Amino acid sequence: MRRPYLADISVVRALAALLASLAVAAPASAATPRFAVLDLHDLVRASRNAFGDVQTSRTRPPAPFVVRCGSGCRLGAGWLGFTGRVGPAAGQVVFASAVPGRGGWSLHLTLSPRGRAAWAAFARAAARREKREGVSDVLAVALGGRVLAVPFASQIAFSGPHLDLPGFTRANARLAAKSF
Repeated sequence: MRRPYLADISVVRALAALLASLAVAAPASAATPRFAVLDLHDLVRASRNAFGDVQTSRTRPPAPFVVRCGSGCRLGAGWLGFTGRVGPAAGQVVFASAVPGRGGWSLHLTLSPRGRAAWAAFARAAARREKREGVSDVLAVALGGRVLAVPFASQIAFSGPHLDLPGFTRANARLAAKSF
């Protein structure tokens, strides 16, 4: 006599294998943001040296947001981990374009109302911190888990729904604009 539950075991095994692969893949994909503006104040401990300065590492640090700096990055080549992102997420950008500016190329973003609120909240906090400490925040603009620009918060222009992120090369600004 054939046992009816044997067929169910193969389905359960396949489902268990699928869930196990998703459980392993989900944290790796979540740690690399598609687009993010990150503040160096939010670095994890693994991305700081003994004096509190930025220190890239050869391996991926355990952090909610992990980005890679290339050889031309002014923060140094390697991985950086951040506790959170500031400003708008990719879904809060309505339109993006690459424009030449005074100090290289800029990424000109048109933000949704939610993106404007997110950036305005960060800009107020950054202005208070700059007034208190006397130094502007350093930001990292990342796309696909790679740092493309490192502007100061005081260099960023925000007017109405428009946000201009400076400090890009021509190729990186065009790449970022195409990704939206």
